[in-house]
Amino acid sequence: MLTHRQIRYFLAVADAGQVSAAARALNISQSAITLSIKDMEAHLGTALFERLSTGLKLTRAGQQFRHHAHDIAASFEAAVKSVAIGDDEVSGIVRLGMSWTLSSYFAIPVIEQFSRQHPAVEVRLIEERLETLEEQLVNGQLDLALVLTSNLTDGIGLKSKIFHKSRRRLWTSVDHPLTKRKAVKLAEAAQYPYAVLRSDDADKQGLAHWTKQTGHPDVKFTSSSIEAVRSLVACGQAVTILSDVAYRPWTLDGRRVERIDLVETVPTMDVGVAWKAKQALGPPAKLLREAFNRS
Repeated sequence: MLTHRQIRYFLAVADAGQVSAAARALNISQSAITLSIKDMEAHLGTALFERLSTGLKLTRAGQQFRHHAHDIAASFEAAVKSVAIGDDEVSGIVRLGMSWTLSSYFAIPVIEQFSRQHPAVEVRLIEERLETLEEQLVNGQLDLALVLTSNLTDGIGLKSKIFHKSRRRLWTSVDHPLTKRKAVKLAEAAQYPYAVLRSDDADKQGLAHWTKQTGHPDVKFTSSSIEAVRSLVACGQAVTILSDVAYRPWTLDGRRVERIDLVETVPTMDVGVAWKAKQALGPPAKLLREAFNRS
């Protein structure tokens, strides 16, 4: 039988991509994590990680298990917290705004866990473009918003706190000439057709890395669909640079996408919670903000 501790160790390694980094985060020995993962794989009868020279990468089975492991961890935490809930339980409404990209990758898992822990708090979700989210925060129509902090407009009275930094890497097909490289220069990537994801200013961010020295890529395809970009890359028709948040190794038709480190320092994708600086947040909004900061 798998234990909650093993689930915690597995999720830490899956998030960090390295046993050493997970061990530091959990403040335990690397050997304890290594043995735990081996015991899990033996119990499940399948490999959860692919061992690489640069660390560990989830197998397809590992990707599937990770989804359920998050639910298990959330349920456990909710069960523990429910014991301590008393008559002074927080109640109320939180108006949370977000873009579609961040709602897909961040909002729902956190809100699911938050709702289990605080059943008397209603979270009302609004999905809009960044400009609309900023306007609604300033006007008091929203309490919080999930945003890419680098895209926030300065000087309009908003505060934000980053809760997740995601590396940007080059995506290629399994048989692409660059795939076997440990790291690739932007100038090398620029020699191949390029796909751009057009969402949450990802197109601006994705093309901001290029300079006169690196050259500019030949943009073959621009789409608001991450699955379309993923598929084009997987079939070898283009490469792209996107954050690890959006990465999934398998396309809808079962083709694989690889990630390669970039030699140049490319800014991370910084995700955070924003709120109106001069507006005092109520207890429900504060709790939800803390929930995202712990995620």
